[in-house]
Amino acid sequence: MHKHIITLLCTLSMAISAPVMAKLKIRPDAPAQYVVKNGDTLWSISGKYLYSPWQWPKLWGSNRSQIHNPQRIYPGQVLSLRYVDGQPRLGFDNSAGIPTIKLEPKIRNLSSGYGISTIDVDFFRMFMQHPQVIDKEETRNAPRLAAGPENRILFSKGDRVYADRQLEPGRYLVYRIEQNVTDPDTHKYLGQLVRFSGEVATLAGQNSALNERSSDEAANLPKDEYYTRVNPLIKLPTRTAQPMVVTNIASEINKGDYLLKITDEHDPFQMMPHAPNTQVKGKIVSVMDGIQEAGPYQTITINLGKNDGIDKGTVLSLYTKSRQFKAGFSTDSKSSRNVFKYLSIPAEEVGLAMVYRVSDNLSSALIISASNAVQIGDLVMNPGHDMDDVRPESAHVFGLQNAEPKMTDD
Repeated sequence: MHKHIITLLCTLSMAISAPVMAKLKIRPDAPAQYVVKNGDTLWSISGKYLYSPWQWPKLWGSNRSQIHNPQRIYPGQVLSLRYVDGQPRLGFDNSAGIPTIKLEPKIRNLSSGYGISTIDVDFFRMFMQHPQVIDKEETRNAPRLAAGPENRILFSKGDRVYADRQLEPGRYLVYRIEQNVTDPDTHKYLGQLVRFSGEVATLAGQNSALNERSSDEAANLPKDEYYTRVNPLIKLPTRTAQPMVVTNIASEINKGDYLLKITDEHDPFQMMPHAPNTQVKGKIVSVMDGIQEAGPYQTITINLGKNDGIDKGTVLSLYTKSRQFKAGFSTDSKSSRNVFKYLSIPAEEVGLAMVYRVSDNLSSALIISASNAVQIGDLVMNPGHDMDDVRPESAHVFGLQNAEPKMTDD
């Protein structure tokens, strides 16, 4: 888990993106055939053919539900541009086959196979350092750290610690609640931001007390409890704490912290960049570490989640909000009368972000590229809305309720 690296992104300069449903526009200098080279990436290759590399699934005719590792493209393979029903498709020249690759004795990232290299983003490190979204229900039912050595409340790497119940064998992330998040417009509760602080692993043990419980205990207690007598008259339901060991630390691990099972042992951060499946519109509601602005390769939280059709790998554009203002113009140099107009400056595309963790109503996203600082309150939408005059969420623009902008004279 310490070195889980997802190889998803390539060198991508900021490009104004085409509308989501627009026909693919091939670059005029796109090669009919291309031989994959060392250092190429999925997105860099797509960028040789498309103005918007995030549209690569359309170019490759890919079905994301059937492709689990899109990076298995090998140096030496020949790619050919064809047209199917008038639509461009990039595929392999099967006559070339898959080249033989000589494996050298060195450490490799197995999650990406032995295909073309990419820019590596250490999602595990980012995941542990930045606040992440999680559903409140998941926290409500989560196991917690209950004890450690010598009655300490802070734990270190290598410490034997105990969870408040018996757990499935495996590894668990440790986290604590950082803040509740509400929608900036509706003030509706959206979810929680939590801080992941480390990793623990279960230790094998025995549970003789549970195995020896009586038929009365089995009939009256949950399956993981037995009675402990504190005196001849009083007996208390008791659980066996789960022994664990702290295997990795990013920040303080405390007594009472929550545990989240790591379910995908191969690569929990494996995902495929893709455009949204539907039109979406949201806002940035939080920036890592409580600051107001963010740049490339920093984490943001957006008020869109599973309920909005967002999933891991969704690529979204970031926009400054449309700005409304009152402009005054003199009609005559000899007159003191001014003409006032209400104007709206369209939203400007300032960056791209890719979602890597999703809850019902929130998502954590990585800023892939940015031409300007990205701020809390900036818009999050499908690519293709640069210079779009996006209607404000609030009807109280300029402080005028239910008023239409109009020309007035003073």
